[in-house]
Amino acid sequence: MQPQHYAAFLERIGHTVREANGVHWFNVFSRAWACFPFESQLNPAEVDLSEVMDHRGVLARFCCKVEDGARSFRQILTEENYSLTSLDPKARNKTRQGLEKCTYGQEDARELGADGIDLHAQTLRRQGRKISDNYESYWGKYFDATAQCPAATVWAARYQGQLASFLISFRIGTVENICIVRSDEELLKHRPNNAMLFTFLQQALNRDDTTEVCIGLQSLQAGMNSLDMFKRGMGFIEQPIGQRIELRPTLGFAVPRSLAKLAGKAVGRIHNEYAARLAGALSLYADQPKIRRTA
Repeated sequence: MQPQHYAAFLERIGHTVREANGVHWFNVFSRAWACFPFESQLNPAEVDLSEVMDHRGVLARFCCKVEDGARSFRQILTEENYSLTSLDPKARNKTRQGLEKCTYGQEDARELGADGIDLHAQTLRRQGRKISDNYESYWGKYFDATAQCPAATVWAARYQGQLASFLISFRIGTVENICIVRSDEELLKHRPNNAMLFTFLQQALNRDDTTEVCIGLQSLQAGMNSLDMFKRGMGFIEQPIGQRIELRPTLGFAVPRSLAKLAGKAVGRIHNEYAARLAGALSLYADQPKIRRTA
């Protein structure tokens, strides 16, 4: 699938997308930008930020070679013969339970409807994240845009007919990118996440045109160790990469790395999702090597 399909999806839900430096960029938040395909490794010395963001943009996040950024990882799976033996013993037992108790498979995004929106809210609350006032209208738009996107796959698990978990993956090139995983807290004991993820991975990796499945970069937020352990248990490996945070040039000259590290620690004491991500971005910026820019 061409990246234009994912670009069109992002535009349908209100993001701005532009091409620069050989990749697509979108505003994750109003002042923060990221690029896709997500596995792209850019040369930070050649990234022209003036082509990426307008005067309101503050930072851009992207992957690079390990030596060019703060050491990080992508969580990926490339195993063609993915099976229960690919899982660690604890995850294998839980997955067997989920396969026995749940039904699972591909679903239509629009048919998730209110149940999908409710699972989204439950998951955010469980993770201590804030529910925005417009989340129902936004996620209704998100599911509608997903249904229109030929690069999207919705995969779900149900327990006795009730939606227990779902994921949304976007195919860009030959890579499946799992972007959303949501679940019902009361039904987690039936292991729907294990059954859902395992069966999705099996069918995705069995396709000749799939080179890998990625479930994300190392998070900017602290305290994600349990989630990372779950992914490792399901067979994901942590591929070393570099991550970089580049500030708009006028800000980059004004924010020394030592100050960024202190600011990151201060912001991290504010208990909300955006502050946690900003704290992580500032800490990453402080840890990355200096690069002599050519752009």
